[in-house]
Amino acid sequence: MKQVSCSVVNKCLAYNPCLSRNYYQRSHTVKLHRSQVGQIILPHKLRKSMLWQTNFTQRQIATHCSSDLSTSCREELPSYLAVNVLKDQSCARQGIFRKVLVILNPNSGFRSSREVFYQKVQPTLELSGFMMQVVETAYAGHAHALASTVDLSTCPDGIICVGGDGIVNEVLNGLLGRDDLEEAIQLPIGIIPAGSENSLVWTVLGIKDPVSAATTLAKGGLTPIDVFSVKRIQAGITHFGLTASYYGFVADVLQLSEKFRLHFGPFRYVIAGLLKFLSLPQYRFEVNYLPLSPRRNHKLLPVTEKCNDHLAADSSAEDNWVTRKGEFLGIFVCNHFCKPAQGLLSPVIAPKAQHNDGSLDLILVHGSGRLRLFCFFIAYQFCWHLLLPYVEYVKVKHVKVRPIGKTHNGCGVDGELLLGEGQTEWQCSLLPAQGRLLGRHRSASE
Repeated sequence: MKQVSCSVVNKCLAYNPCLSRNYYQRSHTVKLHRSQVGQIILPHKLRKSMLWQTNFTQRQIATHCSSDLSTSCREELPSYLAVNVLKDQSCARQGIFRKVLVILNPNSGFRSSREVFYQKVQPTLELSGFMMQVVETAYAGHAHALASTVDLSTCPDGIICVGGDGIVNEVLNGLLGRDDLEEAIQLPIGIIPAGSENSLVWTVLGIKDPVSAATTLAKGGLTPIDVFSVKRIQAGITHFGLTASYYGFVADVLQLSEKFRLHFGPFRYVIAGLLKFLSLPQYRFEVNYLPLSPRRNHKLLPVTEKCNDHLAADSSAEDNWVTRKGEFLGIFVCNHFCKPAQGLLSPVIAPKAQHNDGSLDLILVHGSGRLRLFCFFIAYQFCWHLLLPYVEYVKVKHVKVRPIGKTHNGCGVDGELLLGEGQTEWQCSLLPAQGRLLGRHRSASE
């Protein structure tokens, strides 16, 4: 049998990455039946080895050719980038750029947000025509300070938050505390999920991972979302949110979990929940809520003054308040159906809520005791919790919550804890204008 020289075999195994633009569309349809070097048929094992190496190399290397004909390749792209999406959505080649501010929390989640952004997200956004100014937060509240002082003309296309729901909440409150409120509330907020809890982007946009979020931002589009406020009436302090506010057991767990943030990261909620469950206190509240009138047209009006001054006027004009007083394991005021990004079942706490329906959804878990709390959380995992006789569900416009006695007086808003002092009363209401998120849900964009 005629021997094949090493130089000929090396030429056969060599791979030229400079392929045509349609390489990805047709490479998987090519079937290699035999390999030829000149007119020499290689042995079966050598042909099989060549085929394996060729397929492996094709999957690892992505070609990025010039905008002319397929001439020469200058750059290798990571395998996780959706090349066809970037090719269709790239605005840089047309001279269209989107100027945004990126606020990155390096301590979110397992402290991997920096690596995730620079390696997986930034290349996608740059190829899609984003001009980014990246700022990493250095302390708690840094994102709030940045959003409240940034020149909006330097980021007219939005602010992108890299982290969890907490940094999104900081940016939102920074924007709504500005003097130029009308412009600030219209500034879109983009989200790259890289934190302990990413319920907002998963519920509203259907995104769990940073790569999918980057691709969604590259496609463009905007999603309107209701904004609610939580006001501590005695102090006159107002905090804003996009997901939910909660009182009772969950707020108590949120406060305890801060002690385990550095050591356990996202698992701190599980540990704090178990510890609080074993030493479960009683929670007593007085809850007043204004039910949603089905006949009323809830048209969202433009903002003409600071949101803090707009809250009490609408609620004081109504007199159909409903009062509930007694023991409550939990009180939840939801802006959307609140689906957690972690977990196998992805249950929802408020299945009737929508992020842009102009109403809030109130869930009251009456009673006390470990058995009742355990049954509620088991039923919640299967979305059966609304069938329990001690769970009350109602759509509302305003809610007032007042702790009684020594009950925990804290309030959780989008993963951020607000602590009360003495006899605290909280009021939760919708704002008269909506905010906007960068990107659209997958089902809406298809």
